[in-house]
Amino acid sequence: PCLGRPAAVGAPSGAQAQMVFRRTYLESSDFTVTVRSMETEHSDCDTRTLEAALRSIGRLATPGVYQKVVSDGRFHALLSSIASRLPDCEARMLSVIADASARFRTSTPELSELAQRLAEVVVQREDAFSPRSLASIAIALSMRGVRDVTTVEFIRAEALKLMDDMEPSHCVTLLEAFRRWGVFDRQLVDLIVERMCDEVDRFSTRDVVDALAVVSRLGLPRGFLLRRLCTISFENLGQFNARELTKMAYSLAKLRFLTQGNIDDLADALKPRLHTFGASQVTEFLYALAMADAKHQVDLARIMVLQYVGDGIASGPSKSLGSLIDFAWALCALDLVDEFPEQFKAAMTEIFDRSPPQNRVPLIKLFDVICALELRFQAVGVTVPPTWKAACDDADRFEMDRLESSRLHNEIVMRFDHLRGTSNGTRWQLRMARNLQVGPYRVDMMDQDTKIVLDMETVSWPTSRKMKHTMLEDLGVRPIRIDYWDWRRARTEEDQNTYLQQAVGRLMEEA
Repeated sequence: PCLGRPAAVGAPSGAQAQMVFRRTYLESSDFTVTVRSMETEHSDCDTRTLEAALRSIGRLATPGVYQKVVSDGRFHALLSSIASRLPDCEARMLSVIADASARFRTSTPELSELAQRLAEVVVQREDAFSPRSLASIAIALSMRGVRDVTTVEFIRAEALKLMDDMEPSHCVTLLEAFRRWGVFDRQLVDLIVERMCDEVDRFSTRDVVDALAVVSRLGLPRGFLLRRLCTISFENLGQFNARELTKMAYSLAKLRFLTQGNIDDLADALKPRLHTFGASQVTEFLYALAMADAKHQVDLARIMVLQYVGDGIASGPSKSLGSLIDFAWALCALDLVDEFPEQFKAAMTEIFDRSPPQNRVPLIKLFDVICALELRFQAVGVTVPPTWKAACDDADRFEMDRLESSRLHNEIVMRFDHLRGTSNGTRWQLRMARNLQVGPYRVDMMDQDTKIVLDMETVSWPTSRKMKHTMLEDLGVRPIRIDYWDWRRARTEEDQNTYLQQAVGRLMEEA
């Protein structure tokens, strides 16, 4: 009999009954500690008890009661009591309290104040933290928005000292903390990546998934590490659960590190488990299929679309904005909008019923969808609200402006300055201008005379340029996509010139 069923259905016996008893005891114990911590003074409680209460509250504060819990005066008193004891805590207890405070979904003034006080105590404890404790503190402070220079520099200095003792999970956590802080320290990142490469055989499945996730969010092109992680992952796909496989596919797709063979292996591993997928898992793998341009897996994509919409986009549990945008973008990129017009329109309506996010990544994805609506899918009848259109346009413009002066773009422009060739008996030389408008899109580079446009498939850009270039061809221009990894394999100037000459030559001969 299943654990937790009523006795009438079948009572557990022996070890099972003992497990049920222990589980009930632990849950009731947590609940008792939590309730008492909210109802009594804390002067006679030790710090460990208060930390346990804070951790329990974080776990029990479900979305339905979250605001009520964090606005309760008794919760504020608990935080204040913990904060007053921080100077007397040992290093490990500081990290445990930091971890407990990070369990809460969103920051509040009281949680932020506790985190700030924690940071003030932590920076006074040089050489006191283990790698695990330092990583826990770093991620907790970054989640609570503590990002003053003193704190960040302290974490950095301590991490450099402890680097030789870092385990994979510590490395991943530190990378994520510095990403949240918006700090990219090349020396630290290089050392962390080197340590991860050295320890790659010790990665658990969770370490692999978390590492790929943070590397993709950072847009970190570390080919050697990615090849090692991919090798151990695809040799051991059976050890990953479905949630881990979809997350891994999502990250590798964004990094442009998925081959068609990888997609097929992932599809074979996931097909038997499709019925267990939640909405976010469905859209993560749909996004991966679209990023890899896996049109040969379109039947699987159709099944996943139907599973995602179920009885309707708005039915069942609320779908996240990111999930809805990934769904809409994947339908456009896989040319499935005409097959599922009502479902696509329902997803767009659900998106536009919400407010635009601050995060530019989903806005850039949606910018592609809006351009596709304007150029190809007008018949669907989706009206884009001005606030959403402006937000997406601003996000795309900001990122294009930022990339315009990147080292990669400078390399390519320098190669074109000296590049000449002959095609169909005609000599050519392209004069590439950067960041130009073509229809609703902006392109990395364009030669006005030949109407040749060039875009880089960089690992930091959240969507493939394949769909964009299909639309641009309809506008009468001739696009070239430069794959980041192909370009990096061309190590010398001569190799880079040859690569560009071949790409331009093919376009000229087609003309």
